Amino acid sequence: MSGKSWIRKKSEKNRIKGNLELAALLAGFIGGWDASASFFVFPDIRDNFAGGDAAAASWVLTVTNIVGAALLLQSGRLTDKSGPQRLYKFGVQIFVLGVVLSTIAPTLWFLIIARGLSAASQALMGPAAIALVIKYSGKGHESEAVGRWGFYTAVAGAISPLIVTQLISTFTWRSLFALQVPIGLFVLYCLSGIQLPKGGDTSVSIRPLDSVITISGLTLIILPIVKADSWGISSTKTLSFFLAGLALLTILVKKSSESPSSPLQLQLFKNRNFVCASVMSLFAGIAFYAHWMSVLLFMTEIWDYGIVKAGLILTIMPGSMSLFSISFGRMSDNRGFRWVIIPGIFVYSLLFLFLWLWIGPDESMIFLIPALIGSGIGMATVWPTLTAIGASGTEESLLGSATSVIHTIQRVGGALGIALVLAIISTVGELGSFEALRAGLLVMPMAGAVTLICALFLDNRS
Repeated sequence: MSGKSWIRKKSEKNRIKGNLELAALLAGFIGGWDASASFFVFPDIRDNFAGGDAAAASWVLTVTNIVGAALLLQSGRLTDKSGPQRLYKFGVQIFVLGVVLSTIAPTLWFLIIARGLSAASQALMGPAAIALVIKYSGKGHESEAVGRWGFYTAVAGAISPLIVTQLISTFTWRSLFALQVPIGLFVLYCLSGIQLPKGGDTSVSIRPLDSVITISGLTLIILPIVKADSWGISSTKTLSFFLAGLALLTILVKKSSESPSSPLQLQLFKNRNFVCASVMSLFAGIAFYAHWMSVLLFMTEIWDYGIVKAGLILTIMPGSMSLFSISFGRMSDNRGFRWVIIPGIFVYSLLFLFLWLWIGPDESMIFLIPALIGSGIGMATVWPTLTAIGASGTEESLLGSATSVIHTIQRVGGALGIALVLAIISTVGELGSFEALRAGLLVMPMAGAVTLICALFLDNRS
């Protein structure tokens, strides 16, 4: 081979690698944008599309949580089987279709179905994209790789309220989804002209019955959690759905011990760090979503902030997260997991404890802003590190399964965090709205304390 041919081949290889990595990182941007922006379009959808029916309109948000959590575990196994490149491209194609249908939705229930399709696409994209990012970053750089992913997600979460609120005031909620179409098309452009290798583990078989049990079980677990506020946390309906979900997941665990093709790969849990990361993901998910919900409700109900103003203040968290996610990821790779994640958890837990102790009924940013900055810095250490812990020591053929387990547990934790905040506010309501909403702020530091205890059991990696 001539020198010029070698250089051309090397250059083409680097181009393909760069395009794949950029496309994968943009999945983080899509997820962060969609999660943040969807919240801001809800009032417009409720008032101008759902006829003021908040319960019906809430399904636009609820369906994304349910579908996303239900499909993540199955998606991880599909990633292992087909390879992350091909599944990711398929997920992006479904995403573009979902946002197009959301933009042109003629009825509310059409929109809900379209949003479910978009959530399914992100469940397909997520594990595949993270597996790609980790794969092309090389061994020992997992945390930095996921930190880059977190950077894109956090930036999207920080800027989307600024753009979306302007779009809604000028146009309608449809503009949010219309804007996502060119983003998806750009990702497909990055993937165009690349002959994607098959990759994956061809020995993996996907059994339909296992898939049905997995998706049904997770749906029945998540649905009563996200609807607990309207159904009643101790109602027969809530408990029946939840127990049915637990029964199906118990069957899944039993089948997993007997079948190497199960969506839940029990061999992952032989690694102590993976077990710790899984438990920490649950409580970190509780902390993150509880912080978002409790602060939002406090600002709107006690300080009488409008939803737009409150949302813009909340962007302080993803903004500070974006500043530190890459550097903390690199530090985790160089110094070890515990050196990064323990101080991060301690900071956001302590600052939110101070916020709970000193916040008052009169408007004041002196304690809120440090708490939001601290939570952003803390989450910049937590999310990349937890995903990296799940991926480290895992065979490449199981990367999809490993990341999907961690992210599924995070989703369940997020739903629990919101439910816990609402349950506490309802329980303490007789003491008055201020004390009730102030009590909701306690969920984050309490969940953070449990996360911190679990972190002490990590095997550090240097």
